[in-house]
Amino acid sequence: MLRTLRRALRPTRLRIPALRFAAGIAELPPTAREALGTDVTAGEAIAYNRVRVATATAVSLYRSGYTLPMTDDDLDDAVRALDFPYSVPSAETHASIRAALAVLEADYTVTLTC
Repeated sequence: MLRTLRRALRPTRLRIPALRFAAGIAELPPTAREALGTDVTAGEAIAYNRVRVATATAVSLYRSGYTLPMTDDDLDDAVRALDFPYSVPSAETHASIRAALAVLEADYTVTLTC
Protein backbone atom coordinates (compact mmCIF):
# COMPACT_ATOMS: atom_id res chain seq x y z
CA MET A 1 0.00 0.00 0.00
CA LEU A 2 2.79 2.42 0.93
CA ARG A 3 4.61 1.63 -2.34
CA THR A 4 1.47 2.41 -4.32
CA LEU A 5 1.10 5.76 -2.58
CA ARG A 6 4.75 6.65 -3.15
CA ARG A 7 4.45 5.76 -6.81
CA ALA A 8 1.36 7.96 -7.14
CA LEU A 9 3.11 10.92 -5.47
CA ARG A 10 6.24 10.79 -7.63
CA PRO A 11 6.50 13.66 -10.09
CA THR A 12 6.00 12.68 -13.70
CA ARG A 13 9.19 12.64 -15.75
CA LEU A 14 9.50 13.49 -19.38
CA ARG A 15 11.19 10.63 -21.21
CA ILE A 16 12.76 11.30 -24.58
CA PRO A 17 13.36 8.02 -26.39
CA ALA A 18 14.95 8.07 -29.81
CA LEU A 19 11.57 7.77 -31.52
CA ARG A 20 10.42 11.04 -29.93
CA PHE A 21 12.80 13.02 -32.13
CA ALA A 22 9.98 13.50 -34.59
CA ALA A 23 11.94 15.78 -36.91
CA GLY A 24 14.94 13.51 -37.04
CA ILE A 25 18.24 13.20 -35.29
CA ALA A 26 20.96 15.73 -36.06
CA GLU A 27 23.92 14.50 -38.02
CA LEU A 28 26.73 13.70 -35.62
CA PRO A 29 29.88 15.74 -36.25
CA PRO A 30 33.33 14.12 -36.33
CA THR A 31 35.16 13.38 -33.10
CA ALA A 32 37.98 15.64 -31.87
CA ARG A 33 40.65 13.33 -33.27
CA GLU A 34 38.95 13.27 -36.69
CA ALA A 35 38.36 17.03 -36.80
CA LEU A 36 41.48 18.40 -35.12
CA GLY A 37 44.04 15.68 -35.75
CA THR A 38 46.34 13.90 -33.35
CA ASP A 39 48.14 17.05 -32.15
CA VAL A 40 45.13 18.18 -30.11
CA THR A 41 45.63 18.55 -26.35
CA ALA A 42 43.44 16.72 -23.86
CA GLY A 43 41.74 19.96 -22.83
CA GLU A 44 40.95 20.90 -26.42
CA ALA A 45 39.59 17.42 -27.14
CA ILE A 46 37.35 17.51 -24.06
CA ALA A 47 36.02 20.96 -24.93
CA TYR A 48 35.43 20.01 -28.58
CA ASN A 49 33.65 16.76 -27.73
CA ARG A 50 31.49 18.48 -25.09
CA VAL A 51 30.32 21.07 -27.61
CA ARG A 52 29.88 18.36 -30.25
CA VAL A 53 27.48 16.46 -28.00
CA ALA A 54 25.72 19.63 -26.87
CA THR A 55 25.14 21.01 -30.34
CA ALA A 56 23.84 17.78 -31.85
CA THR A 57 21.56 17.24 -28.85
CA ALA A 58 20.25 20.82 -28.91
CA VAL A 59 19.52 20.68 -32.65
CA SER A 60 17.62 17.39 -32.28
CA LEU A 61 15.63 18.76 -29.35
CA TYR A 62 14.86 22.00 -31.16
CA ARG A 63 13.78 20.20 -34.34
CA SER A 64 11.44 18.05 -32.27
CA GLY A 65 9.81 21.00 -30.52
CA TYR A 66 11.40 20.75 -27.07
CA THR A 67 12.10 24.02 -25.27
CA LEU A 68 13.74 25.20 -22.08
CA PRO A 69 13.58 24.63 -19.19
CA MET A 70 14.64 20.98 -19.22
CA THR A 71 15.86 18.88 -16.31
CA ASP A 72 19.20 17.10 -16.22
CA ASP A 73 17.38 13.76 -16.52
CA ASP A 74 15.66 14.93 -19.70
CA LEU A 75 18.99 15.99 -21.18
CA ASP A 76 20.59 12.68 -20.19
CA ASP A 77 17.80 10.83 -22.01
CA ALA A 78 18.25 13.01 -25.10
CA VAL A 79 22.00 12.34 -25.21
CA ARG A 80 21.40 8.59 -24.83
CA ALA A 81 18.85 8.71 -27.65
CA LEU A 82 21.59 10.04 -29.94
CA ASP A 83 23.78 7.02 -29.12
CA PHE A 84 26.76 8.99 -27.88
CA PRO A 85 29.28 6.71 -26.18
CA TYR A 86 28.94 8.48 -22.81
CA SER A 87 26.31 7.16 -20.44
CA VAL A 88 25.89 10.34 -18.36
CA PRO A 89 26.86 13.80 -19.63
CA SER A 90 28.70 16.14 -17.27
CA ALA A 91 27.26 19.26 -15.68
CA GLU A 92 29.25 21.29 -18.20
CA THR A 93 27.67 19.36 -21.07
CA HIS A 94 24.20 20.00 -19.61
CA ALA A 95 25.01 23.71 -19.49
CA SER A 96 26.28 23.60 -23.10
CA ILE A 97 23.11 21.87 -24.31
CA ARG A 98 20.96 24.47 -22.57
CA ALA A 99 23.03 27.32 -24.03
CA ALA A 100 22.83 25.93 -27.57
CA LEU A 101 19.08 25.31 -27.25
CA ALA A 102 18.58 28.86 -25.91
CA VAL A 103 20.44 30.28 -28.92
CA LEU A 104 18.28 28.28 -31.32
CA GLU A 105 15.11 29.42 -29.55
CA ALA A 106 16.17 33.08 -29.45
CA ASP A 107 17.30 33.41 -33.08
CA TYR A 108 14.26 34.30 -35.17
CA THR A 109 16.16 33.48 -38.36
CA VAL A 110 16.34 29.79 -37.44
CA THR A 111 13.30 28.03 -38.85
CA LEU A 112 12.23 24.44 -39.09
CA THR A 113 11.50 22.86 -42.42
CA CYS A 114 10.12 19.36 -42.49
